[in-house]
Amino acid sequence: MGLTATQMSLCFQSYWYMWLTNGLAGLIFIGINIGVAAFFLRKFQLKKQASAYERTPQVADSSKRPFSASEIQTYEDPYADPYAGNISRASSRKSPMYPGASEDNEEFTESTLKLLNGYRARHSAEPLTVNEQLCEIAQRWAEQMARTGKLEHSPAEMRNFGRQTLGENFGASFQAELTGDKMVRKWMKESKRYMYGFDGRKDTENFTQSVWQGSREIGVGRARSEDGNWWYGVVVFDPPGNIPNQYSNNVLLPKE
Repeated sequence: MGLTATQMSLCFQSYWYMWLTNGLAGLIFIGINIGVAAFFLRKFQLKKQASAYERTPQVADSSKRPFSASEIQTYEDPYADPYAGNISRASSRKSPMYPGASEDNEEFTESTLKLLNGYRARHSAEPLTVNEQLCEIAQRWAEQMARTGKLEHSPAEMRNFGRQTLGENFGASFQAELTGDKMVRKWMKESKRYMYGFDGRKDTENFTQSVWQGSREIGVGRARSEDGNWWYGVVVFDPPGNIPNQYSNNVLLPKE
């Protein structure tokens, strides 16, 4: 007995629905597997990236560092006086001032330190101390920006301090003198954009570095352009902040 046209149509419809259902289920299964694989791959990449940034904890007293001054490598500073020779990280001499640089940066350093520590206290972070060697590094880069007129981060090789690359914040002011108060308050305004508990972004990195729990020492530098119109300020931090996957433990909510 043959099938009627209606029965054949129902058979084809049943077969079509079964094929469509199985196909969709297969696609969903593949999509879930791809999503899970992508999640774990991303997690592995972030973990690997974070491990590359891990640093040995430092203490404020430089004499108690886990490495001695003799371990600090000397290097050729591309921005130094070509007749001055190599500059050693262990050297304690004063960095020569650029002709257009401010000759009185002591007040600038003190006001920067005072305001930074005030904000750090609000975020339950230990106070910072000034390190003369770090000040030399910060001053050299402030002078370089004053020469070139470019507001940018220094090359990593200029911030190699012992076994790590220093953190760095900078600021500038046109015509009006750049004060420590003005510079730090501008960085702190970035806190309005920061989402606590998450990694920071480029537009919040000055704030997060400033209140980073792990940082203990800073170096401060300031210079003025040769035409007198621009002021440039630099602060370097040791140990550095803004390390991926470590923000939640180092950038804490402000006290009420």
